[in-house]
Parts: sequence; C-alpha cells; structure tokens
Amino acid sequence: MYAMIRSYSATGSVEEIVRRVEASILPMLKAHRGFRHYYAGRSEGGVFSVSLFDTQADAEAAHEAVRGIVAANLAELLPQPPVVTRGEVLVAA
Repeated sequence: MYAMIRSYSATGSVEEIVRRVEASILPMLKAHRGFRHYYAGRSEGGVFSVSLFDTQADAEAAHEAVRGIVAANLAELLPQPPVVTRGEVLVAA
C-alpha cells in the first residue's frame, strides 16, 4: 500500500474547502484505480489529506488529478502548492 499526504495552507473557510472536496475530489478518488482510503483534517495553519492506494503508480496518477482539481476549483482557498509526503505504508492496523 502507498500513502500520499498533502498539507495545505488555507486562506478561506475550511467548511467551504470540505464542501468542494466532497463534491469534486472524493468522487474522482473513489473511482480511481487502486484507491483504498481518503482522510482529511484541519491542521494548525490549514488542512491536510491522507490518500491510500494499492501502488505508487496509482497514488501518483491520482495526485496529478487532485492537483488539477485543486487548481480549477480550490485555488482561491488553497493558493499555495501543498507540502507532499509520499511513501510505502509499512505498518497498518
């Protein structure tokens, strides 16, 4: 399993970010090959998400799709590129 963690600085309403993520990013991820799980939360200065996929290739392809959706639908709320951490999951419970 492969994880993709994105941390964003948010300039707008977290509630509006959540609404847009639920409307645009979640449907795409759920239909994406290798998708396992998606989690999102509020951090000190913004929001973060954790996406889990079967393979690195699946995760990287989905990440590129997310980047496009964020640029098209969330740019004014998430104006800076995310800090991305990615890697193989070694332990899961």
